Amino acid sequence: MRVLSRREFLQITGAAAGILPARNAWPASETPLSLPTNISHSTVEWTPAGKGLEFAKIDVLVDKKSIDTLAVLRVNPAFNQIRVFNSYEPGKTIPRTIEQWQESTGALAMINGAQYMADPYYMPCALVICDGKSKGPGSNPNVRGMLVAEPVRPGLPKADLLDFEYDRHAAGSYSQGVQHWPILLDRNGKVKVKDTPLRAARSIVAKDFSGNLLFMTTEAKYFTLYNLGMFLKYSRARSDHGLNVHTAMNLDGGTEASMIIRSEKISYLHYGSGSTDKSAGNLGFLNWKVKLPGAIGVFPRNT
Repeated sequence: MRVLSRREFLQITGAAAGILPARNAWPASETPLSLPTNISHSTVEWTPAGKGLEFAKIDVLVDKKSIDTLAVLRVNPAFNQIRVFNSYEPGKTIPRTIEQWQESTGALAMINGAQYMADPYYMPCALVICDGKSKGPGSNPNVRGMLVAEPVRPGLPKADLLDFEYDRHAAGSYSQGVQHWPILLDRNGKVKVKDTPLRAARSIVAKDFSGNLLFMTTEAKYFTLYNLGMFLKYSRARSDHGLNVHTAMNLDGGTEASMIIRSEKISYLHYGSGSTDKSAGNLGFLNWKVKLPGAIGVFPRNT
């Protein structure tokens, strides 16, 4: 997804969160694509990627034909540390590809973070916390949830995904954090985003009912945000419970949707493939290694 001006950011991301604009603001030729009733996915088969770290690639199927692939990294926070990186500094930001972020940090795995601004350039659209240092705006009315990790107070989970409809974030409780929107699926099975026509490569952070974090990216651009929320709901309702998602939150998508895993057992790399949104400049044909101002990393704990 290209970097947005402040006005574009409020228009486009607000719509994704179900806030604005009205449905008739979208081009008349584009209509939302409801999730097919004949959609399914392949059995989730986890491959060990490290201690408390597992990886799976899931085929998204319509009429038993693959139309997308979901790459999923399952992280047990008891054995793995989550750290948030962001290089934003007015006039001094150093953007990096997801590969460069991995090389510079030594992380076992990384995924892109949240959206960022064109004005000021590269500034996070919502609050991020990197090793206790806050960056970006202090508040954003579109924010619906927050990834938090590495508590500085006793009695808190080592990592969590908060849904602000149910959960509160106490400032200063965690040294790592990423706020964003929308919540795609909540703990009660509610899809909390409106149906819109925008399809794109997607990146997601989720929590399952066992307390693991799930970092996910789609390898194609089949999903709208609404359809992705519905798909995760379908997955949870399977007899095998699929990905068993408790809460899922959207991260930046389009060409920014990136994931890398570099461990002794798994090697994986993916860059996003743009979107189908005509207002975003027909990004669908572009596929290059976008440089990001920030990323989220996974590191083994020294236990």
